[in-house]
This record gives sequence, C-alpha cells and structure tokens, in this order.
Amino acid sequence: MRDSEGIKYLRSIRMRWISSGLLASVFLAASISLVGITFWNIISPASYWLILPLSLLISVVIVQIFRIWKINEDDVSRLLDQTYPQLEESSSLVLRKSETLNILERLQAQKIENEINNIKTPALIYKRLKISALFLIISVLVSVLIAKTDINTLKSIDSGIENEGTPSIPDKILPEISSVRLKVIPPAYTNKNTRVQQQFSATVEDGALLEWVIETSQPVNKLQFIFNDKERMKLHSLNKTGTKWTLSKAINKPGFYQVDLDGKLSDLYKLETIKDEPALIRITSPKQYSTIDFGEPQKTNLQVQINDDYGINDTYISATISSGQGESVKFKEKVIRFSESINGKQEYKLQKMIDLPALGMVPGDELYFYINATDSRKQQSRSDVYIVTIQDTAKLMSMDGMLGGINLVPEYFRSQRQIIIDTEKILKEKNSISEEEFKNRSNNLGIDQKLLRLRYGKFLGEETDEEIGEEHDEHAAGEESAAFGDAQKIMDAYAHKHDIAEDATFFEPELKAQLKATLTEMWKSELRLRTYKPEEALPFEYKALRLLKDLQQKSRAYVSKTALKTPAIKAEKRLTAELDKIIQPSAERTLSKNDEENPLKKSTSIIAKLKEGEKLNQSDLIILQEANRKLAAKASAEPASYLKALGIMRKILDTSRSSKVSSGELFLMEAALQRMIKNEVKTPQAKITAPGTSLSTEYFNSLKRQQP
Repeated sequence: MRDSEGIKYLRSIRMRWISSGLLASVFLAASISLVGITFWNIISPASYWLILPLSLLISVVIVQIFRIWKINEDDVSRLLDQTYPQLEESSSLVLRKSETLNILERLQAQKIENEINNIKTPALIYKRLKISALFLIISVLVSVLIAKTDINTLKSIDSGIENEGTPSIPDKILPEISSVRLKVIPPAYTNKNTRVQQQFSATVEDGALLEWVIETSQPVNKLQFIFNDKERMKLHSLNKTGTKWTLSKAINKPGFYQVDLDGKLSDLYKLETIKDEPALIRITSPKQYSTIDFGEPQKTNLQVQINDDYGINDTYISATISSGQGESVKFKEKVIRFSESINGKQEYKLQKMIDLPALGMVPGDELYFYINATDSRKQQSRSDVYIVTIQDTAKLMSMDGMLGGINLVPEYFRSQRQIIIDTEKILKEKNSISEEEFKNRSNNLGIDQKLLRLRYGKFLGEETDEEIGEEHDEHAAGEESAAFGDAQKIMDAYAHKHDIAEDATFFEPELKAQLKATLTEMWKSELRLRTYKPEEALPFEYKALRLLKDLQQKSRAYVSKTALKTPAIKAEKRLTAELDKIIQPSAERTLSKNDEENPLKKSTSIIAKLKEGEKLNQSDLIILQEANRKLAAKASAEPASYLKALGIMRKILDTSRSSKVSSGELFLMEAALQRMIKNEVKTPQAKITAPGTSLSTEYFNSLKRQQP
C-alpha cells in the first residue's frame, strides 16, 4: 500500500505539471493573438472574436513543440530529487516494485516514502505558468494602449464616423457660444469617412465640405463668418429663438476666418488644407539607359513602385519603338498593361517582363518607355523616359567612323575586332577540325586577348607580366646612401606608387572608369577562351568592343558650322579716318523704387519701441495697419506660419483692449515679419565726387605714366 500511495502522489504532481504547462500554452497563445489582432486592426478592420480560433491554433503548435503530454513519473522523480535534498536522489525507488528491490533499496524506499509524504509540490512546475500569465497581462496593457492611440479608427469602424480628438491647444471661443460642432465631409477621392470635431480650427482635405452647427447661450440676431478678411457668409438659424445656427462651405484653399456675433469678433481660426499630391513613380529596374549585348536575352525586367496619398486608379506603360537610322527612322507607339489589377490601393509594387522581339524589335532598335499613373482624383503623373537598346553587331563590326576624329591607338580597336572575327570563325569550323586543334586555337585567342588587355592596362598604370617581380632602377641599392636622412625617399622605396591605377592620368575619371570596365570584359573573355568555351566568350568580346567604340566617340570634338554674314563695306568710306559717326552705345531706363517692403521694415523698428515700453503715436499705427494688411494676405495663404502673428498684430492695433502684448509675442511677430521681408534688388546709383577730385586724379595718373 505504501508503494501505491507514493506512486499516486507522484502521479498527482505529474498531472499538476501537465495542467500548468497546458494553461501556460493557452496564456501565451492568447497574448500573441491579442497583440497580433490589435496591430492587424490598425491596418484593416478585424473582429476581436478571431482571438479564440487563433489562440487555439497557436496553443496546439506550442504543445506540439514542447511535448508537454510526455511528462511522466520519472521526470517528476528527477525534479523532486533536484528540489529536495532530503530525498537523497532516491525518489525513483518509490516507482519500482518491491519484488525488484534488494534489502538496502527497500530500507531506502521506506525512508523516502516517509519524506515524500511531508514535502510540498515543487514551485518550479508553475514557473512557465507565471511567465505566460505575465506575458498575457503585458499584452492586454499594450493592446489597450494601442487601441487608445488609434481611438478614431475604432470609432469609425463602429459608427462610420471618425471623431477626431481636440487639438492640443483648444480654440478661444466667444463666451456667448455654448457649443460648436464642425462636421468634415472629405471629398470622394480620399475614400475617407466623415468626422466630427468640437473646434473651429481645422485641417481638412482639399475640396472637403465643412458643416458648422453653433449653439449660443442666448438669442442672437446675426451670426456670420468672415473668411480671410474679405468674404462674409451669414449663418442660417435652425430654430425660432435664434440659438442654433448652421453653415456649409467647401474648402479649396487654406486661409483663416473669425466669428462675428452681433458685431463682436472672435479670435482668428485657421483652415489648413491637405493637398492631394500626384502619384509618385519609382522604377527600380532596369537602369535608365541599358543596352542588351550579343548573347544576352532580349528581354527587360521592369520593376516599378507607385505610391499615392489616397489611391491609384490606373497605370500603364507607354512605349515607343525606334527603328532605322537617319531619314528612314520610324516610330511605333504601344500601350503595355501590367498583369496586376489596379483597384485603388495606395501602394503598388508592379513587375513586367517585356519581351522585345514580341514588340517587333530587331538588333539596332531602341525602346523608349515611361510609366503613366492616374490617382483617385484623376491626376496624372509620369516617370522619366527609360531607354533600352538592342546592340547591332553588324554596325559594331563596321569600320565606319574609324578614320574621323581623334583615334586612340587604332590598332588596338582592330585587334579586338579581329579577336571577334577569329572567335566566330573557330565556332563555324568546330565540327570540321579536331578537338586538339580547336583547343589550341581557342587558347591562342585567349593569349591574344590577354596581350590586348595588358596593352590597355598600361593606360591605367598597371604592370605587365614582365615587370612583375623585377627590380626597378629607382629601388637600386646604390641610391641608399643618397637617400640617407630623406624620409620621403625612404617611404618611396617601400611604397610602389607608380603601379596604382588610380594615379594614372591618361584619361578623365569617367573615361578611366569605362576603360576599367573594358578590361573586366576582356578578362572574362580571356577566361572563357582559355577554358575552351569560345561561344561563351563571344558576348564579352562584343561588349568590350562596344565600350572601346564608345571611348572613341567620347574623344571627338564637334564644332558646328556657322554662317558669318558681314556687312557690306562701302568703298568711299575706307581709309578716310572719319570717326565722328562712331559713338558709345547707351541705354536709358527709369527705375522706380519698390516701396512694398517699407511698411514691413518700418514695423520692425516700431516693434523695437514696444519692447522698450514706449507708446505708439498715430504715424506708427498707420504703418502697422499697412503691415497688418500685408500680413493678412500672407496668413490667408499660409495660416500655419503667419496666423498667430496676425492675431498679435491685431492685438496691438486694438487700442480698446487693456491687455498688453508680452515680449514673447513681440518676438514671434518680429520673426514672421522678417520672413516676409525680401532681399532688395540693388539699383544703380549716380556717382557723387567732390569738386576738384578729377584734376588731382588726372595729375596723379600723369605722374604715374612718367615713371620709368
């Protein structure tokens, strides 16, 4: 009976261990599901009921990973031995049958049996449960914080109306106004829901419809809005008592307005508009100017990313194919559609493999294309023009143009062309010659390619094979005595400067980079020729030749022919020495000084007087009123930058107010005025000299001329 009681106790601990592990898996899966659904809900609306099936699925995965159900009595006994030293690492004896134990093991089992009955369940089996519960609490707090941050989106899902929170700085409204309700109806192209706010100041989409509903604490005879100090709009009363008023207006440009309640004006409220930008197109592949060389697939992989503020309705590829040369050139236009469907999303990553032969292109033709995109507001935008050229090998192998212009080492160009001719010849004769001869000829072509590469390497300061490892004259030991004490010469002895490619001065950096690319293609060609693969070397040979011909074209200097038409010479006027008709050309114009900025400049000096506490006179007020008109015009265009300064200016001009303007407000208005002041254009001034200056200057110049 003692053995069965010990086993029952160990089994009870095992069941607690498995239960805590399963519950920990559920807690961990629930925390992961809750955080995941919360973030998903920010991107697109989703129901929180999805947490249940998602938690169940994740729990099954966690249980499968940790294999919690495989915990047995042996695992429990090992845990007890590690936790309680009084068990003397003998708790496993309780699990064994008494018939299999010897005398000492039975005595030890009886002792451990008494100890097991007095021990508690190990706290280690609940460690995973505590950690997972902590994770669940943290995930709940994080989810609540995210939901609070995105409260507008959650409200729009439930009611279809987005209620934006009030700005950090609330508007100052007239005391007679008890409440204001501004309903913002975004235009259809934004695909946004209607939102409501309790503020006069608003930031709305371009073309949005605003509906004001204002309630007053007492009846009002007349209530109107003044927009940008120009337009006045009366509100309509919704009841007979005159305590509830409304007005609707579409906002197409930024500005400001104020409330006129029976002649009493409120503060200035800003209306900012969010401009709808056209779609942004970015082509990541191919390059803007790309060439398809011989042997390369005549296809181009187009990868483009298009972004827009509110959505993209349509996009396509406008392609133009140019064929022929000179007067016989022909153009053919095509519209290529993407395979992906465009359904109004804000971002698209599109890809299109353009098969050039399928468009009717042959070697020598050029493809000009650009991407056109239309957003939800029917605004069109297009990318830059990209050019893809299929290299014409027949034109590349021609000798046209080799004799004109400056020809850099022409025998090298002919050598590269000859390597291509010999490579094509060996490929044609491959089936009619022996394998040994084929390899020898291919290897010899590789040697010729190497020699050509080494010749061009000299232009970049590279060494030839013969120079590598040789002793140079400047490194001779005989000069050591002469260089004794000269630190620069000692460093030159160990610094191999002349073989650095970047120090070569034969070409400009752009030509040098292209020559390096040419050497790279020659090296790739040489590698294939040396390994008896001339068919693989041919594309690199053609590309090297094309780069060399480009270098030749870049070295030319072009001077256009111009026709010079000289006036006819009158024979009777020649050699007469009459210069009375030759006069110095002069032009006269009247420059009027622009006084537009003077009120702004003068107002800054008046602000300086206000900082010192001086009172303003009537002339100062007139200057400030003129600056106020200019500031109002600027604030209507940029309310976010100048509206506060306009309010401070009107506070200064309102002499009926007893409140004073603080120094901080004066600094703010002064900064706004300084931004408005433009740099004056310098006008020519008449030179004023003192009397008698010309005589002394002439005397000084005469003395200077007489000096030896």
